[in-house]
Amino acid sequence: MTPESVDLVVLIDDSDIDLFVQRRFIELSGFARRVLTFRSSREALNYLSDSNLNENPDLIFLDLNMPEIDGFSFLEQYGKVGTASPTKIIILTSSSSSLDRDRAATFGNVIGFLSKPLTEGNLSEIDLTSIPKA
Repeated sequence: MTPESVDLVVLIDDSDIDLFVQRRFIELSGFARRVLTFRSSREALNYLSDSNLNENPDLIFLDLNMPEIDGFSFLEQYGKVGTASPTKIIILTSSSSSLDRDRAATFGNVIGFLSKPLTEGNLSEIDLTSIPKA
């Protein structure tokens, strides 16, 4: 772990391949010490709303296009979870829609909008000073 890294990152994506690739990239780049993955927003919300959760993630990478609960529904529901320290979220999606980008920007804890796949360049552009340590 480098001084410019975070402790815990959560990845939410319904694609096993995307989860595997993004997780490995984050781990190998040293961006985060630990990475948790969730195949659905519902799984992630259940985990994040657990009253026994001892720590909040430093950062969530969220896909928008998922079945059942899409990324925007996750953002709305996560805002109601009421965690002690609101985790920052980066949209990581294949969507290039300016409407999606504008809508995501209306959520106060969304600090970025990146296109898949993660790259060294877009990881290095993330302002880690805007991410409070959980």
